Amino acid sequence: MTDVPATMADVASPPTASRKWLIHGGRAALALALIAGWEYGARTLGPLFFAPPIETAQRLWALAVNGQMLSDIMATLRVAVAGFAIAGIFGVILPFLLRRSPRATEAVEPAVLFTMGIPKYALAPWLILWFGIGDMPKLVVVTLVVFYIVFITTFAGIRGVDRRLISMARVIGASERRIAREIIWTSLLPFFFTGLKIAFPRAVSATIVGEFLVSTQGVGRYIEGARQVSDTTGVFAGVVIALALVLAINAVLNGIERWALRWQPVEREMEL
Repeated sequence: MTDVPATMADVASPPTASRKWLIHGGRAALALALIAGWEYGARTLGPLFFAPPIETAQRLWALAVNGQMLSDIMATLRVAVAGFAIAGIFGVILPFLLRRSPRATEAVEPAVLFTMGIPKYALAPWLILWFGIGDMPKLVVVTLVVFYIVFITTFAGIRGVDRRLISMARVIGASERRIAREIIWTSLLPFFFTGLKIAFPRAVSATIVGEFLVSTQGVGRYIEGARQVSDTTGVFAGVVIALALVLAINAVLNGIERWALRWQPVEREMEL
């Protein structure tokens, strides 16, 4: 009898390993296809419109060696992380406060959804007049962009909590604080991480777009400076840095999500 689990594990492991190889192989094939299409575009349209991959890689190496890449990335992340943190805090706290009062929810939620339609970048001229050309205008734009995403996903998670669990917790004497922490927060974590995966790349892109307008450093400032002098290779290098930054952030968020949701009795590699 003791040999059965080992035999089942041996039978189950090859398909899992083969799926992983297929996933990694598919990603590598997609990356090669994108690079090939990139090279084809450079050869077809010319370097003025499409920077060749080799020249872009050489520019990235030069930026890494002279330290400009690191300083620009840190300048961009400084604003993106700060705006993301501020918006994340208020985007989580406000739904938790509103859940206790249906009337307050009916009053506040339409106003939040209404203001969500305001073009954030249209506020840039006023923000520059109010706060100058430092980090504050970009910080306000990033905060506004991220807040609505976190607010909506968190509110959706709260509304998706099984009310029977809350009623049972109240019956056995659980406090509202403990219900919010142990039941509601735990239940909405998948929604929350979904919002983070959408919001953090938006925070980075909003920061980069803001750097096009008002900044003296950052990835967006480098891209805009290259564009102004028709440096196509510099533009492509900046775009690659932005993409790599988003991919790295997404990988970190995936790791945090797996750790936070490790209690879920769900096989993540199951076939659907």
